[in-house]
Amino acid sequence: MKTSEENSEDEEKKKGRKRFWALIAIILLLLILFSIFQCQIIERNKRLDGERAAYEMAMKQKALEQAIEQARRKADSVIRADSLRKADSIARLQQVETDNYPSLPAISQPKTDAKPKPKSDTTTIKKPDTIVNTPPTDTIPPQSSILPPPGRYYKPITLRIECAEPKCETEISVGDSVSAVKGKVENYNKTGKVYFRATDSAGNASPWETAAYDMASDNNCAENSFPVPVKGKIVCVDAYEFPNKPGEKPRNMVSHEAASRLCENAGKRLCSVEEWQAACKGNSNLRYPYGNAYNQRKCATDLRTAKEPNRSGFAEHCRSYWGMYDMSGNLWEWTSTPAQREGLFLVAGGAWNTQNASSCTETKFSFYPQNEYPFVGLRCCL
Repeated sequence: MKTSEENSEDEEKKKGRKRFWALIAIILLLLILFSIFQCQIIERNKRLDGERAAYEMAMKQKALEQAIEQARRKADSVIRADSLRKADSIARLQQVETDNYPSLPAISQPKTDAKPKPKSDTTTIKKPDTIVNTPPTDTIPPQSSILPPPGRYYKPITLRIECAEPKCETEISVGDSVSAVKGKVENYNKTGKVYFRATDSAGNASPWETAAYDMASDNNCAENSFPVPVKGKIVCVDAYEFPNKPGEKPRNMVSHEAASRLCENAGKRLCSVEEWQAACKGNSNLRYPYGNAYNQRKCATDLRTAKEPNRSGFAEHCRSYWGMYDMSGNLWEWTSTPAQREGLFLVAGGAWNTQNASSCTETKFSFYPQNEYPFVGLRCCL
């Protein structure tokens, strides 16, 4: 029969075995959980790699489409120029022949029994030794545009016309195309349409174009910030990329967290992608801030050899209806809107070399929020 001490030792051994097997079970459970976690990480990385590869393929496809479009435009320009040169050349040759070669008298067919005339009676017309070259005629009207761009303004502006050719004469008319004035219109402060055109040194006039302006006075936002309606509410959106100062280099090389902190320090916040797009599209839901067709001359989107963005507001034509500059190109901009992939955020607008992939609806989700990029900046809202 066992003593009480022996029974106590047996109990301790049983408890020790139980603790041992419990520890083994916990270790096995932790190993299983760790294996599951590792599998999930591997699967997530594969998914991210697949999405990144799909995105890169889409960007390559866009670049190819753009190259095809540019080649088509160049071909059209060459064909058009060749057609004009050919038409001018034919006209000049016809004029030269008319001026230098008199009309020959009609010569009747001689009869079979008629004797041939002696050689001394034949008339010989001598062609001129030289042909006078007439310079080609310019018949193409110039391209013109108005600055500042159409849209809403809160202070009087000075209207002026840009012409793509030297020595152009420009005209502006307020309200109609009858009472036009040459040069520019200062202190313009009237809501309505403005008509404009340009005439080059050869006398070719471009057709009358219109620009609509909305002169308002109800801006309650801070300096360099303008109101934008977003689903029934008014949001104050900065006119320029941070630090929201015209003529200064915008801030890049900033992580998402740092971008949020910069806006908070300014008493604002990062714009959501919905607010950002509303500010870019204007009141007409445009594809680009300036219209629905891509124009590489309007915004900083085709600077392929550049290594940094333009200064804020440098591209005067790159202004949305509500008053925001550089929303197409220059810098991708962080937004506060999370991407579908966990832990990532949407950036909007394109950079200085994204060309036509710089629309108001262009977004990206392949930038890691903890990283800093030379082509990503920010814009603040309130």
